[in-house]
Amino acid sequence: MRKFSKSISFAIKGLFEVFKTQRNFKIQTFFALIAFTLSFILNLNESQILWISLAIFFVLILETINTLIEKMMDLIHPHYNPIVGLIKDLGAAAVLIAASFSIVIAVVIFGGKIFNWPPKYGIIIGIAFIVFIITGSLFKGREKNDR
Repeated sequence: MRKFSKSISFAIKGLFEVFKTQRNFKIQTFFALIAFTLSFILNLNESQILWISLAIFFVLILETINTLIEKMMDLIHPHYNPIVGLIKDLGAAAVLIAASFSIVIAVVIFGGKIFNWPPKYGIIIGIAFIVFIITGSLFKGREKNDR
């Protein structure tokens, strides 16, 4: 039992570290609290709460893994390396995909409950979000290259 409690304390230490040092994790946690609060205010059913929970924890888990990847890459290769940069970008892409998934879930469930929107609105908004992010990233990259 002592080993188990020690493992839990290490995990909690890691959780505090990611919360303390990662701005995106704080933002995602804030939105998670809003989503959970809305879930109870709107009296969502069990299935809806499970979907909201899945989306939230999926994003938080991947953000934690992305932080792990970034820290490991910085430790292994402290100087700039294009392969390390690509590895970090891939980790960030996983978080972006999860965040897009969570937006679709939130719009489908909350939009349906609050505005009586059909589920296809969630898909449309999710796709629009991804296109917006990609377009913004491409435009930002083009600005850097023009300098």
